[in-house]
Amino acid sequence: MRRLFFLSLLALLALVPHRAQAQSTLPEPASPAAAVQALLARWDRPGLPGAAVSITLDGQVVQQAQAGAADLEQGTPITAESVFHIASVSKQFTAFAILLLEQDGKLSIDDPLSRYLPEATRWPPMTLRQLLDHTAGVRDFGTLMPAAGWRDEDLLTDEQVLRVVLRQRGGNFAPGTAYQYNNTDYALLGEIVRRVSGKSLRVFCDERIFQPLGMRDTRFDDEIGTFVPHRVPSWQSSGKGYVRAVLSSTTTGSTGLLTTAADLSRWALNFETHTVGNAALFARMQEQGRLADGTINFYALGQERHAWRGLDTWSHGGRDAGYRSFLLRIPGERFSVAVVANANNVDTSEIAYGIAERYLSHRPGYRAPAPDSSRPSPRQLASYAGDYELFPGYFFRVGTDGRQLLLSTLDDAKPTALPTLSARRFQLSDAFNQVLEFPEDARNPPDRLHFVIGQYGRIDALRVKLAAFDPASARADEFIGRYHSDELDTDYVLTGEDGQLRLHHPRWPTATLRPYQRDLFRSSAWFLQKIAFRRDDAGRVTGFLLSGPVAENIVFERVADH
Repeated sequence: MRRLFFLSLLALLALVPHRAQAQSTLPEPASPAAAVQALLARWDRPGLPGAAVSITLDGQVVQQAQAGAADLEQGTPITAESVFHIASVSKQFTAFAILLLEQDGKLSIDDPLSRYLPEATRWPPMTLRQLLDHTAGVRDFGTLMPAAGWRDEDLLTDEQVLRVVLRQRGGNFAPGTAYQYNNTDYALLGEIVRRVSGKSLRVFCDERIFQPLGMRDTRFDDEIGTFVPHRVPSWQSSGKGYVRAVLSSTTTGSTGLLTTAADLSRWALNFETHTVGNAALFARMQEQGRLADGTINFYALGQERHAWRGLDTWSHGGRDAGYRSFLLRIPGERFSVAVVANANNVDTSEIAYGIAERYLSHRPGYRAPAPDSSRPSPRQLASYAGDYELFPGYFFRVGTDGRQLLLSTLDDAKPTALPTLSARRFQLSDAFNQVLEFPEDARNPPDRLHFVIGQYGRIDALRVKLAAFDPASARADEFIGRYHSDELDTDYVLTGEDGQLRLHHPRWPTATLRPYQRDLFRSSAWFLQKIAFRRDDAGRVTGFLLSGPVAENIVFERVADH
């Protein structure tokens, strides 16, 4: 998931202005198939990237469609044979591989991780199931690697990820106490497949899953120089059109799968036919994560379970570089749709659910959503006002003028008014399908807000109380020095320049540290969002704890004063 995932997740940093949705004047398509073409029509123009779609219904593929260009420089179109990197949709294949090993009697998902990864014996006890459910609490390598000096253009391999991950001595929370989506979980599971089976994840899945299901164009991409026919490059939207978004990674397990929309349909149909995998395995695939306090999560072994329009759905999305993907299954209707795309501004989940609506809206179980025309009262708006921490060191500042919700960050001089969608929902960016949503109980000030991405993507930002603080009270000279992290095997040098604290690393541009509370600083580098300095009994700074997205409290010790 690396840097581009978090930057797309945090596209709200720019507080993208609201863009009104154009009202369609086209007649309603006469058939579901025509409706699918209509959903892809915006990408069916010269000079644009696009997407491929494959749909199954009642046990067979009923439609495939494509729109847009595979390679903008060559002008080649996306076809049914186009191969896409599907990022985190890869996770359900890694989970399935683990379950095949369980089916073989070679492991149990309730086994301790340390049984298969003895290097992790110094970690808190955790199970394979907790990795599968994203409840293990380990730090995400998407932040660890850049914090250790890796840049986007550097080749990133499974071996390098494992080396850095196994140096960690702390985590984000005690295993089993919380849910937190995390790529390291599935990187470790991929390593377990390799150790238990004696084969690479690529070879194991090819022999046990892809070949038996006829998925001829599917493979885990674990070598940077491999020739892959019909592979589609990815593209990043910019102010001047599109630029190449190069993916220089061969990491697998959490990501790394190359496939076509048609092959994803073959995979989806296996959930009906059980061509590969026994009944016990497929029952496992539906076991949702359970926390120590009894809370049941929506996440279940590489899939998310959500109720939608009265129907029970299983889905997962993926995003990396400019690639986007989404696989949606609705077992009760024997329906699935796979959407793969090669640009960061293609909302594959919106397309998938739009297709599902057009195919299934006449079914007896379908329930059209009731429109929510509610509007917040001034009292409600006032109850929402406050500071909310999305990631360590990154805050939403919510306010109101009595008529509308106002949003800013700690760096904003002027707040931005957010369009009201309902009494609890406010549009952050319709271009990226991002919404701020408050909990239903508005009688008291909410303890959190939900940052919602697409249909069901959600991150909670907890309400925090920031004390009054004068940034000028922070003396840069107290913090100057060299700091070393054994967990990252790297050094940072802090200097004072023009009264500001600067952070230096040989692999990254100099970052500015900005104080926001006593001994707490934020950084201009996305992966260094919070630096919490530590002092000894005499008040001397001895080190700091570094936190970024899904990687908290990495230890740095002061090793030199200058």
